[in-house]
Amino acid sequence: MIVVKRMNQCTLAEVTLAWNRGFEGYFVPVTMTEKSLLQRLGREDYAPSLSVIAFADGEPIGLVASGVRTINGKKAAWNGGTGVAAAYRRQGVGRRLMEETLALYRKAGVELATLEAFRQNEQAIALYRQFGYEVTDRLLFLQRTDALTDRPFGDVTSAPYRLRHGIPQEAAALSFYEADVPWQNQWPSLCDGEAVFVEDENGETVGYAFYKRTLDEAGKPTAIVLRQCAYLPGRADAEAIVRFALAHVWGSPELACTRSTFNQPASCKLVVSVLEQAGFQPSGIEQVYMIRQMEQGG
Repeated sequence: MIVVKRMNQCTLAEVTLAWNRGFEGYFVPVTMTEKSLLQRLGREDYAPSLSVIAFADGEPIGLVASGVRTINGKKAAWNGGTGVAAAYRRQGVGRRLMEETLALYRKAGVELATLEAFRQNEQAIALYRQFGYEVTDRLLFLQRTDALTDRPFGDVTSAPYRLRHGIPQEAAALSFYEADVPWQNQWPSLCDGEAVFVEDENGETVGYAFYKRTLDEAGKPTAIVLRQCAYLPGRADAEAIVRFALAHVWGSPELACTRSTFNQPASCKLVVSVLEQAGFQPSGIEQVYMIRQMEQGG
């Protein structure tokens, strides 16, 4: 018999076991310890009251981990991970978890539900479609692993812009801040991230980029991951703004490290074009972005 409980009704040990069993053999390794999972749940703003755990004979066998935020004035829930233990897959457990999840969303007054799924996970995408989710974008993982000594973004030293370093949260006040993006690229999920802001000759902020760096013991970057890059709409110099921002995100051109994007929307055609012109290539990973409009009053 399958029993579904809210995450806040379960112990941390049960949640960790459900997570690790649910994502066993996943497309990317996501095994967690109790400590690392607790840190992730807090750092990435999950909502235990909107998350569910499935049990079979008292043992945790799967979960849907969700969070909720306000996006463009709407209460939006995001599904940050759906997993079912291998022995229980294709037995209706995923369907049961999604039914319980959407019921909780309705009770909480959620207006918009979003999720990401690996493009090759056709079975999961088909399940989400059955529950009313629609694919609205492709999410790209582009990368370069060599030094950027070829100056792929051009000579930005003479560009008519001023660079300001800051934190992602500062972008929330900008009129062109892109809030409707995959949840891990929204500023609340980037408390340990960094940001650069591009200002024009009049001191107006005309572009920004969020990124995260991984450093070795000597403080040298081993990986730099772009999370967002946006510019003020209507600017004739939009491409120059994007090039200026990205050139500073990636750091010293002589530095050899992995430079990549994370869930970069394909619909942001200018940013993708600049990256591709700069030699960034598909990493072999791609996701789809799915959205469901929630019915009200249920």
